[in-house]
Amino acid sequence: MASSLRKTWVVLIASVFAQAAISALQLGLPALGPAIHLTAGFDTATIGLLFGLAGVAAAIAVIAWGHIADRTSDRFVSVVGLLVTAGTISLAALCALKGQFIWMGTLLVISGISAAAPSIGIIKGMSGSFTGHPRLGLAFGIRQAAIPIGAGLAGLALPFIALQAGLSAALIALAAALVAAGVAMAYALRHPGTHHQRLHRKGAPTITNKPPIPWRLIAPIFGAAILLTATQVGVTALLSLYLFTERNWSYGAAAIAFTFVMIISGAARVLMGFAADRWPRARVLLLCAIGTLTAVLLLIVAMTGQYQISAVLLIIAAITGMAWASLTITVTVGAVPTAQIGQVQGVYHAMCWIGAGFAPIIIGLIVQQYGWPLGWLLLGITAICGVLVAATRIRAVFVAPIAVVEQTMV
Repeated sequence: MASSLRKTWVVLIASVFAQAAISALQLGLPALGPAIHLTAGFDTATIGLLFGLAGVAAAIAVIAWGHIADRTSDRFVSVVGLLVTAGTISLAALCALKGQFIWMGTLLVISGISAAAPSIGIIKGMSGSFTGHPRLGLAFGIRQAAIPIGAGLAGLALPFIALQAGLSAALIALAAALVAAGVAMAYALRHPGTHHQRLHRKGAPTITNKPPIPWRLIAPIFGAAILLTATQVGVTALLSLYLFTERNWSYGAAAIAFTFVMIISGAARVLMGFAADRWPRARVLLLCAIGTLTAVLLLIVAMTGQYQISAVLLIIAAITGMAWASLTITVTVGAVPTAQIGQVQGVYHAMCWIGAGFAPIIIGLIVQQYGWPLGWLLLGITAICGVLVAATRIRAVFVAPIAVVEQTMV
């Protein structure tokens, strides 16, 4: 029992580290926006396109990675994804060193394909370890906290490295973190030991008919996730650039603000994970409340863009705009059979990355043509739409299906 518990928490620790590393790429890389602007000469629209296309590439690939995870293992998908991504980022660093910035951007976009894999492997591994655990929400809250914390640390470290040693050195540091994460996941998931795998050990009964996936139950949550992710990434992807170019903050101050947003967002996600365990019937209501707060803040920023207070309000909006993710993950993991979690999470992440991919592209183009206030206004409206979609399921009871699903896990 103690050994099983120890393996469970080893999986959590390795998963948190791996998620932090991959998030340093997916969300922390925009902190290099000013460095890319100064080094490669890319304008706001081009930088938004670069970060957005990486998200679109992830959205295209993530469903396939989900199916691969269900047919192979969480270990295979996690380790391969992390190491291949590290190799791609290393090549991008080499291109940056040689001044081949178009190739650098192309490789950063391509890295989105392999970077989609680890998140699926991590969730599948954790789902097998924590299904039925009384701290399911807290575990995924901690995992979700690794996303902004990894991005925040990258937001602080990568610009500093870029200032001291150049853009290519920052990319090499990112690749090294991905390699270390791949080694950690290879170690943590080296033994089967997960819930659904134990049920398939020799002598155990095998259930050939998988329980149905409750798509109607979780579809509105997926729809809300698209819109709220678009809001979240639309703000965070351009936050540093906005503070640097529009509010005349220094490069270092913008990096510190980005890091502050990510670290506080991480704490907020842990808190939301705890709340998901404490008040399971209020998960969707909490989701709507957080989305509404984010929308209100963004609308105020759009109206106060000429004042410095807008920067403070935008930072708060970035924090609240990232706090909700623990709730949607807990709802879907709790309602879906472990054996099919790869497929479902593939769809979920594809939805999220569609929002994440197109938001910086569209907002970057709008800002380039019409200014920042219109960009923040549209993101606020997007958050409101996400709240309205999620609100269609406030009356749904997400707790009842969990007990049924957990009894039929395969």
